[in-house]
Amino acid sequence: MGVSKINSLVVANLAKIDSLAKANINKINNVGFFIDNISFDFDGANDYLSGGSAAASNATLETTGSISMWVKLDAMSANGVMWQITAETGTDNQLFILWQNEFGKIRGSVKLDGVANVVDSGSGLEGDDTWHHVVMTWLSGDQSASNNIVRLYIDGSQTDTDAIGNTWSDGSPPQTFTIGRNEIQDNAYFNGHINDLAVFDDVLSSSEVSAIYNSGLPKNESGHSGLTSYYTMEGYSDGDTSLADDRSSFDLTINNSTDIDSTDTP
Repeated sequence: MGVSKINSLVVANLAKIDSLAKANINKINNVGFFIDNISFDFDGANDYLSGGSAAASNATLETTGSISMWVKLDAMSANGVMWQITAETGTDNQLFILWQNEFGKIRGSVKLDGVANVVDSGSGLEGDDTWHHVVMTWLSGDQSASNNIVRLYIDGSQTDTDAIGNTWSDGSPPQTFTIGRNEIQDNAYFNGHINDLAVFDDVLSSSEVSAIYNSGLPKNESGHSGLTSYYTMEGYSDGDTSLADDRSSFDLTINNSTDIDSTDTP
């Protein structure tokens, strides 16, 4: 076979390979997988992220919403708040997810007009060197009382529910949005990793939660309905003082760390 024919076949085969590669890449992108190389590693001492009223009140979170995040818990010796929104003053109105050290569980709470509605995970999540998907959904003030429920899901499965009988009683919408500590008391710093935190202005269904969990493999949720804020951490570089919101413009301030990223991801 002549050299020209060999070259022609090589070029043709390379073109086929290139075409197949592009097709497969397009299939992967269409499925929704995405680059996920960065998480934030909170030290349990003073690292946290904070946002003001713009981030806290960008949706009607005081009455309805969902939050999804991936977490990996290091050994904890005290409570550690993963996410929290609060009213401007007082402690009667706040929503949060934390590691509840006394009971050894992840706990979600919707506290409205001084009444806390609590949902818990199972045990065995602390220091297990495993990423877990955590979702809390809530609805309050609906005319159908049976719809007013807070739910907690761990790794795609519902673990607990609680009926909500009260509504947000503060005259203003939420004023603080915090990841990694208790904003009200300046304590309960979280010790572990957090990644791909997403906030929704509606109540995710159990099938939506299962789809986001995706058998433990995070995927791109940027096109999900109801998404209002999305913190993938992928744009972070050492020395950054803020974390970009990949969905909107509700960036968060990075406090007490200039090197908070980690390559440990789900």
